[in-house]
Amino acid sequence: MKRIYIIDDDRDIVDSLSIVLKKNGYEVGYQYNEENVEKNISAFKPDLIILDVMFPEDSSGGFNIARIIKNNAELVKVPIIMLSAVNDKGIYVGKFTNRDIDDSFLPVNMFLDKPVNPKTLVEKIKSILG
Repeated sequence: MKRIYIIDDDRDIVDSLSIVLKKNGYEVGYQYNEENVEKNISAFKPDLIILDVMFPEDSSGGFNIARIIKNNAELVKVPIIMLSAVNDKGIYVGKFTNRDIDDSFLPVNMFLDKPVNPKTLVEKIKSILG
């Protein structure tokens, strides 16, 4: 069974994603903040990470978490889907798309806007995990 780790401060999002992912045969772990994120991910050993951009403590915390993950030799190969509503909230100039993915600035495998259709999310996860 493939394991997916969700990092998002919105408990409703985490709950709804967990339901969809479990229904599709994935084991799900999660956390709602940035605390001990590297340790928690390492302990869960996910096959994929779903990561939010904005956290109450840091509006770009997801970018920092993605960089931490990709700088950890144990986690560097774990794919990341960045799932966020930053494009709708207008917090950042311009819009983030998959064209913005970059090894240093935005080291993720895919960028998806919230809200994401559950079927689309599962299809994207399957395309990444094979």
